[in-house]
Amino acid sequence: MLFSKVVLALMLGRPAETYLDAQRTAHLQRMRELTELKRTRGLMDALLADHGLFHLEADLRWIDVTSARLNALAEMVRDS
Repeated sequence: MLFSKVVLALMLGRPAETYLDAQRTAHLQRMRELTELKRTRGLMDALLADHGLFHLEADLRWIDVTSARLNALAEMVRDS
């Protein structure tokens, strides 16, 4: 889903960096919320929070890699 939104933004001439930054901010906020749940709730909630955290961490890594390669991706999208 993130990939599709980034490519669509580039196709429409919109700033994909802005979208990636907004996603990063939203992910970090959600990670803070899940970390608080882990701290204050029981084992079941902690395990569910870990599941969410691991997915968010993977997304954040992807956002960082994509941000670093955004110019190259924009060229590919323009050329296609």
